[in-house]
Amino acid sequence: MLLPRIALFAAGLGLSIAGPVAAHHSNAAYDTDHPMTMEGTVRTVNWTNPHITFVVEKDAKDNEPASTWIFEVSSPGVLTRSGWTKRSLQPGDHAVFRFAPLRDGSAGGYLARVSLPNGQELSYTLTPADQQ
Repeated sequence: MLLPRIALFAAGLGLSIAGPVAAHHSNAAYDTDHPMTMEGTVRTVNWTNPHITFVVEKDAKDNEPASTWIFEVSSPGVLTRSGWTKRSLQPGDHAVFRFAPLRDGSAGGYLARVSLPNGQELSYTLTPADQQ
């Protein structure tokens, strides 16, 4: 009789954490319907779980001053499986960044692709969690 109770408890526990876990992986903060492109220079790379971030200084153009942007991407595992390494994009690298901007208008977004001056394109395959 104890085994069915343990199974029921385990199932209930699994269902109770499924919502928060899915919410953590949501990209709802980003406007994926209106992607943007900008040029800039990488200042900082944070290659850590659960999400890698890049701090980029946007080039000053068209009477707009340079500004600092923060781009999030998926996990190190997802990027590694897509061919990235810790050295793919380093501080000092200048590139064109394609991203889904933050919906609140803050200087940041969810990075989709990086085009380096040598013609190399860095992108990655989204996991099902990234697509939520």
